[in-house]
Amino acid sequence: MKIIAIISEYNPFHNGHAYQISEVKKLFDDAKIISVMSGSFTQRGTPSLLDKWTKARLAISGGCDLVLELPFTSAVRSAQDFARGAIRLISKLGIVDAISFGAETSDLNKLQDAAAVFDAKNFPAQIKAEMSKGISYAAAVTKILSDTTNIDENILRQPNNILALEYLRALPKNIQPILIPRVGAGYNDLTLDEKFSSATAIRQAVYEKNPSWENISKSINKKVLAELQAAKFNGLPDEKFLLRPILTKIFTTSPENLRGIYGMREGLEYRLINAAKSAKTFDEFVNSITGKRYPISRVKRLLLHLLMNLTEEKICELQDADFVRVLAFNDVGKTLLKKIRATSSLPIVTKVTKHLNERQLFDENILPYKKNLSLDILSTDLRGILFDVPHIPRRDFTESTFSYKRAVTYGLCEENILF
Repeated sequence: MKIIAIISEYNPFHNGHAYQISEVKKLFDDAKIISVMSGSFTQRGTPSLLDKWTKARLAISGGCDLVLELPFTSAVRSAQDFARGAIRLISKLGIVDAISFGAETSDLNKLQDAAAVFDAKNFPAQIKAEMSKGISYAAAVTKILSDTTNIDENILRQPNNILALEYLRALPKNIQPILIPRVGAGYNDLTLDEKFSSATAIRQAVYEKNPSWENISKSINKKVLAELQAAKFNGLPDEKFLLRPILTKIFTTSPENLRGIYGMREGLEYRLINAAKSAKTFDEFVNSITGKRYPISRVKRLLLHLLMNLTEEKICELQDADFVRVLAFNDVGKTLLKKIRATSSLPIVTKVTKHLNERQLFDENILPYKKNLSLDILSTDLRGILFDVPHIPRRDFTESTFSYKRAVTYGLCEENILF
């Protein structure tokens, strides 16, 4: 049995994701898939289109066997920290043989060569020199890698390739990399493709006033389509609702305390304060802060860290406070969980109330992994206010894993799948 991990966001699960899973299973007949998935917010600092439980169930119906939540402290970070956090968790499971990831190239050796450049002695100095010219960290990295490896900068700029490099950097020697070349539309392509549209294009289409469900349906399976239609009917998360909480936080926090927020460097606190004085909308506020050195994804992550009061100190404390948060599994996944229990020392969270109660959410004396779990709960609550009618908070305490009988009864899975 080959146990293969896929680091994912599934925002939403589409044909490209299904293709990756099917290609892995073609390579290994006995492949079992563990997905480590971001929860309520994505790596780029945006709210997930569907809630994490729905995403997890759809991932199971799409071919995964076990879906685990990547903690907020890793999920809403730079590509480097996102990759390191996910790989660290995967490695600590103690049962994973390989990790599969997508990229806009089929040349694994080239990506491995590029990943090795990061560890060169003069790399930090090169980065500093490039950034002194007023460009972002990502742009500096891309230029140096291109100059060193002769890989086209346009290839290196692709988000999936950037993450692929970070996965390869973080990957321990006992876990095999499996590269599945991306098919269809590019990551940021906003045009709906006949079969393989990007998640970006799908989300944009869903957010239109009158979505073309016929076109959207070509890129996703029927279960995903049904969930997206239900979400559209009931209301989608909208970032515009973040503006007032952010302004409140800025106006009631001293510059010194703002400076302690994770990622608040180079005087960014004053950019936020100045932007808050005139911004009328969330987009206007974000755009007034972004620039060559401050990409929009970095700014959006920073704002979430601000609202979550995620400080540099807390990040250091929780850096290695990993745990296994189970969102969904089938019969095979149930077997994988038993293996994890036997090989890993990590706490396994299938029911939050067995590890944490509401009174402990802000308790500084609880174990570090529980503090990490608290942030996942609070981030889900934060996503819950981004609707015309805010969602009921603390859903993590009430949401239970679907039983086999209930899943089949409601047509959420085939009879051989157990959530």
